[in-house]
This record gives sequence, C-alpha cells and structure tokens, in this order.
Amino acid sequence: MSLDQQLQPTESFTPPVSPRDRADAVYRQLFGWSVKWRGSHPFLSLENGICAATLPKMSAAPVLARLAAIGCPGPAVVTPTPQGQRVAILAETDGLIPPQSALPRTVEVLAWGALLPLPLDPRRGAPGTEWLVAPDPQRRWLPSLDAVLAGIHQQ
Repeated sequence: MSLDQQLQPTESFTPPVSPRDRADAVYRQLFGWSVKWRGSHPFLSLENGICAATLPKMSAAPVLARLAAIGCPGPAVVTPTPQGQRVAILAETDGLIPPQSALPRTVEVLAWGALLPLPLDPRRGAPGTEWLVAPDPQRRWLPSLDAVLAGIHQQ
C-alpha cells in the first residue's frame, strides 16, 4: 500500500451543509446573483442589470413555452402575492425599462432595488416560492428583457 493510500480516509466525511449555505453557494457563487437574507428566506436583489417581468401564473405557461422555443428560456420563479400567484421571469435589462403604461395591465417589470423571493433550495421548490424554470448552470445568461416582453406581448 502506498503512502497516498495510507493517508486517505477510508470513509468519506462531508460536513452537513445548511440550506442557507447551499442557497448561497448556488445563487451567489455559481450564478453571481446578489442575494439578501430576510430571516431564513433568500431574496434576489434586482441590480447589476438583472430585472424580472412578472405576470399571473395562469398566463405564464404560453410565455415560457415561446421563450423556450426561440432559445431564450430564462429562470422563472412562482411566488404567492396578495393578488394570487405570480411568475417572475428573470431577464437582463437591455436598455430602458418601459413605463408601466406601455405594458399589458397584468404585467409588471421589477427592477433596481426590488427584492424577489427565491426558493431556499435551489434544486427544488418549497411551499410558496418555487422554480417553474430552474436556473441552469450550463446556461448562466439571462434572456433580454425585450425578448421576455416580446413573448408576453404575443399572447
């Protein structure tokens, strides 16, 4: 037996990872997102060119399908609100954010300074906030806001 083999532990030990550490590792380190914590809940701080277009969950499936069909699938999270469940499609701001009057009445763009709730477990959803389209480490870029809004306007 070589010295290498003698020094290697026979059983692998991995320290337990807290949900907060796992969320930080994925959201902050893997994707480079600015995450703020409110108690035990992570929130994406929409800044540095990241925004989100939100719409009612019942309207989201065709929009997400159109974005996937044109090669622009972006992460989409569903979250409860007082007005019902809404889907937030993450996007890259690519210029000026259109005024609310230029958007369909059920659509809102969240931008600089807004906090968007994130699932605590980046791989799975949790009751309340969950990924409809999870962020993909193989596709770290976000679709442009123009592409997302074009998908929404085609409804």
